[in-house]
Order: sequence, then structure tokens, then C-alpha cells
Amino acid sequence: MQMARAFKAVARPATVALLTAACVSVLGGECRAQAAGAPPPSADALVSAGLKSAQAGGRVVLIEFGASWCTWCRSFEAFVHAPEVRQIIASNYVVVNLTVQERDDKKALENAGGQQKMNAWGGEKSGLPYYVFLDAAGRKLADSNAMPDGSNIGFPATPQELQVFVALIDKTAPKMSKADRSTIVDYLNKIIKP
Repeated sequence: MQMARAFKAVARPATVALLTAACVSVLGGECRAQAAGAPPPSADALVSAGLKSAQAGGRVVLIEFGASWCTWCRSFEAFVHAPEVRQIIASNYVVVNLTVQERDDKKALENAGGQQKMNAWGGEKSGLPYYVFLDAAGRKLADSNAMPDGSNIGFPATPQELQVFVALIDKTAPKMSKADRSTIVDYLNKIIKP
């Protein structure tokens, strides 16, 4: 109840950033909440909060760039929140969602600076969803431009994309158990197109 009142009363960007950081740590790295009528938190604020959470929990930051119109982005978000895998994801990653490339009528949903971060991390020509893995110090470990031809995996919806995605998991979550890895693969195999 107090958090709800705080969200309604927020008007200053510094307070939004503080609440965003609290939301990231309370929700295990997921945060999309914002004050009513306030602009979305900046990409810098969300990434900074994600890095702090990763440092505290010994995890990797998984930044997913997406947009409201992007069906594959919604599939990726559904994947990281799916009951079968969400705890596995949360144990290994702090997920930070950044909204970019919205259409004119939804530009207000974008996180300021998000597109610049996507471009800086190699996603300028990649399409959505695009994702980047950062260590707790903010160093890039990998990104979704991992297909054999250097293109973006996006949401892993084919056998080849799944194989490449699993290699990214192996690279960025070395402490993940084989059983947890299998659970993720089983979940994604239900979605894959033959």
C-alpha cells in the first residue's frame, strides 16, 4: 500500500530513479513500473539499477531491447516470466527491459537513451528483440548477434536459433545446472517451429 501511494505521489525524476532501483531489487531484477503520468525511467537508470542488483547477487545482467508492437519481444518477455523457468532466469540473470523503436503514437513508452545503448552494444541494425549480457561490472559478455552469419537470434523460434541461444546461456550462466538448462530447452522446444 505504501509503495502504491509512493508511486502516485512521485513527480521528480530522481524519485522515479530511486523507486526504479528499489523495484529492481525487490522484484529480482524485473522492473517496468513507473509513476502515473511520469515518463518511463531512463535507460541509464534501469541499467545502473540492474548492475547494482547483479553485483549484490552474483548474477549477469540480461538487457532486452523491445517494443510494444514486436510480437517476438512479447514472446521473449513471456519466456523469462514463464512459471517453468522464471526462477531459473532470476537465479542467473537480472533482466532489464528497455523499450526502443516505438511507433509515433507510442514514443512516450521509450526509455530515454535506450536506442543509444542498443546501438553502442552492437544492435543498431539487428532488429528486435535484441539482447545483451553484461557482467556485474558492466562489461559486455555477449549479445544476440550470435547466429553463424552474425545476425540477431531474436526470440529463439527455430532449432538453429535455439542451439545458438543455448550456447549464449552456457557462456553467460556457467553456474546454471544441467537440469535447469534442460528445463529452459524443454520450454523453448514447445514453441519452436519445425
